[in-house]
Amino acid sequence: MTPQEVDRLAKKWQEGTLNADERIRFEQWYHSFDDTKLEIDSDEGEAAMKSRLYHQIMASGAIVDTQPVSNRLTRLRYSAVAALLLVAFLFYWHHQNAFGDRPWVAHVTIEAGDAVKQEILPDGSIIWLKPGASLRYVKAFRKRDVKLTGEALFEVSKIAGKPFRVQVGDYMATVLGTSFNIRQSDNRRDMEVVVLTGKVAVSKQRRSEVRKNQAMETPGEVVLMPNQRLKTSGDLKLEAPPVETLELVQTNAYTQGTAYNMQFDDTPFMEVARRISMKFKVSVETGDDRYNTCRISANLSDQSLEYTAELVASALGAEYEMQKDKIILKGGGCL
Repeated sequence: MTPQEVDRLAKKWQEGTLNADERIRFEQWYHSFDDTKLEIDSDEGEAAMKSRLYHQIMASGAIVDTQPVSNRLTRLRYSAVAALLLVAFLFYWHHQNAFGDRPWVAHVTIEAGDAVKQEILPDGSIIWLKPGASLRYVKAFRKRDVKLTGEALFEVSKIAGKPFRVQVGDYMATVLGTSFNIRQSDNRRDMEVVVLTGKVAVSKQRRSEVRKNQAMETPGEVVLMPNQRLKTSGDLKLEAPPVETLELVQTNAYTQGTAYNMQFDDTPFMEVARRISMKFKVSVETGDDRYNTCRISANLSDQSLEYTAELVASALGAEYEMQKDKIILKGGGCL
């Protein structure tokens, strides 16, 4: 479209007077932008974001004119159109991503539907959303903060100095690297958390902070260790928190229906490879059948993909190579 046409449609879009055909044309223009180049940065100030987007819109080539830019007046018109388009873009982004107190920030929402849904987050953490649950987080994921509705099993990647935080109802669960199950109560405010490995710190947020979806540092928190459960009811009583100790077997109600359990006891290699593929969404390539008679005994639950590959290769007397979506095993084998 020419700058004049985009200018006209953008003004009508802001005024709410676009007809059906004009709306289709304007939305087609909007979607012609490369989202990876126009991505909103959650840690970027609004002024810096507007400046960056303005220059990207000017340089994107989405405005096409048959007339050469030959004088200052035409250049000023281009600048005015780009500025107007930036306003339209931000308004559209606000409509599409209204969440928290910075609505221009892009978010990702994952929904489980009627079955357990596994998702690998940008930091390598694995989550199994239970039926009906949903998870939301900032697309850039520079801060490892997520918001959970419903119930989920988390296996959090260990990143020193970068905690992983889950907001559920009125509470925030903070971990550095662990596995736990967390369930939102029917009243949408309380929660139940069960720690499988590592430790989890649970604190309650003020109602104003919950509405803003911002984490709040509170002086009081309850720290849970492995095989402990906390179930809140209205408030956290720090002097006598309702913490229970559970006797959890490897396969239990919290891990049921997930690929979390990676304990192997004299298990054929092909089964081990299948479960690794299912959990980490990778393929295990061997090149031949030298490992078909191998059997493996190891507990690989709550281990990273790289450490899992290292332990399996060691058990096979093999070497391994990690690529983007595959593990390649070489050498070694079994008689």
